Amino acid sequence: MKIYYDVEGDTLEVQFMLGKPNKRTGISLTDQITLFCDTSFQKILGFVILAYSKLLALPELPLGELSRVPEETRHKIKQLMSQAPLNRFLYLNNDCVGIKDMHISELVAQ
Repeated sequence: MKIYYDVEGDTLEVQFMLGKPNKRTGISLTDQITLFCDTSFQKILGFVILAYSKLLALPELPLGELSRVPEETRHKIKQLMSQAPLNRFLYLNNDCVGIKDMHISELVAQ
């Protein structure tokens, strides 16, 4: 796992694995949160959160962007979000996503 945080841009990027360039895709959950996974939606490769510190202060965000993808894809994405390692960072609550405030010591211990 690689974690990058850009203080100036307030952007958090987490990579779980790289995947092949032609076999990966991005899916927007909200205007500020994008997941990256394989094209069959079986493995989560990573995610990016824009305005991370601002979003961290909010309780949850509606999955507005995710509602625009086909139902089958939406279902697969929600399944991926409920599994490790992504569920260490993000959680689902009905049709909303929340951001967990993870500390490095917690990530190392897992």
